[in-house]
Amino acid sequence: MSTVAKPASTDASLPLAGQLGLSALSLITANSLLLVLFFVYDVTLFQLVLVYWCECVWIGIFSAFKLITASTIGDPYRNRFAEVSGGTGVFLSLFVIGFSSTAFFSLLGMILMGILMANEALALSNPGDAMFNHIGLVLGASLLLMASHAISFVGNFLLLGEFKTARIGTLLALPFKRCLALLVTIALSIAFVAMVPALASTTAFAVVVIVLKTLWDAWLHKSERRGY
Repeated sequence: MSTVAKPASTDASLPLAGQLGLSALSLITANSLLLVLFFVYDVTLFQLVLVYWCECVWIGIFSAFKLITASTIGDPYRNRFAEVSGGTGVFLSLFVIGFSSTAFFSLLGMILMGILMANEALALSNPGDAMFNHIGLVLGASLLLMASHAISFVGNFLLLGEFKTARIGTLLALPFKRCLALLVTIALSIAFVAMVPALASTTAFAVVVIVLKTLWDAWLHKSERRGY
């Protein structure tokens, strides 16, 4: 008599790193180090916002890597009606990346313009410290967040085999969904600066921004894992 095999539990089938959520831990660590940099180098709120904007760029780049990878060694286009070959899948992915990146980076461009205009219009307690005074620090801090997304790409997408179950719709929506927390954080931070500038220029407010962003981003990260 034949029996239907039951799928193994997720915890039992994943390596230890997958069980512990190494990529989630790296995400929290990167944001914690960002908090340390904020204290050590006296980063302004708008510089912090610019770091988060840079993270959106990294998310877009790694999302493109995921789609190309899935098209090369996975099958994101599989369906019940037609079979898509590997070469055709890669070609389609390049076309889709070109089309969707236009919308994605146009959105980021508008957000950056909003940040720049708000930085000019809203003076904080240290208006002499321009947002781009520490651009090297801003870019360096964004590399911490880039590293956490790289760990997720290698650990989850490649080693744990998420590319096997990834679908084109999920991969296309990924950069927009993952940037949601960042864009909302940016918008709310700027709005708060406009409404309560005295409080928004304090260290406590920046700490709250980093902590809330980290918690929401960790939740989005967990939701992304469930999606695969």
